[in-house]
Amino acid sequence: MKNILAVLLISCFCLNFVSCTATTNTADTGTFFFREVKGTWGWYSEGDEDTEGKYVGEIKKGKPHGQGTYTHYSGPRSSVNQLSMLIPGMPTSIIFTITIWQLLNQSSLDQLSARYEGNWKRGEKHGQGTYFFPNKDRYEGKWGKGKQQGQGTYFFPNGDKYEGKWEGGIKHGQGIYFFSEGDTFVGQWKDGKPHGKGLYTYPSGEKYIGEWKDGKKQLQGPLILSN
Repeated sequence: MKNILAVLLISCFCLNFVSCTATTNTADTGTFFFREVKGTWGWYSEGDEDTEGKYVGEIKKGKPHGQGTYTHYSGPRSSVNQLSMLIPGMPTSIIFTITIWQLLNQSSLDQLSARYEGNWKRGEKHGQGTYFFPNKDRYEGKWGKGKQQGQGTYFFPNGDKYEGKWEGGIKHGQGIYFFSEGDTFVGQWKDGKPHGKGLYTYPSGEKYIGEWKDGKKQLQGPLILSN
């Protein structure tokens, strides 16, 4: 009987220990809004997701920290419904027309948003993450202190693409730029522009090797004809 009691006590202790350990290791999650109050921008537990940036994900000490998603709409999503509510006596036919228009255009309205999905550190984008811009640009890569930092890829709506290094949110270092027409540039970048040695390949296959400065081609270099 004593052995059975001992086993039960040990089992209960182990279960409680595992439960406590799991609770301790589980990250806190929450929702925060990013807005300006008295001239200072910060994260707040209450806000309006139609007009302020909204974060949902892991948190630490009252700030985004860990994995989370941040969304900010360029215009109030519910502005149409608010309009109909703010004008007393508006004819039912007009309200119906506005509502139908909103339903038909809801997808386009939702696309007018900036959204970040990825890692955070002390309230700033930090680590691996993807940012969707309102104009349908997209960046996938590394972040540091809220800006693109390190290796990343930037996609443009017209089909252009940049793959390479970033520093402080600007293309800086070794990178490749793919043009939608078929041209490519491989070389050094500085402050967002080609700067240094680079190789430019034309859609025909011809290649130009030379120097760039502040985004402009410098002295003429060799032109390699395509085979």
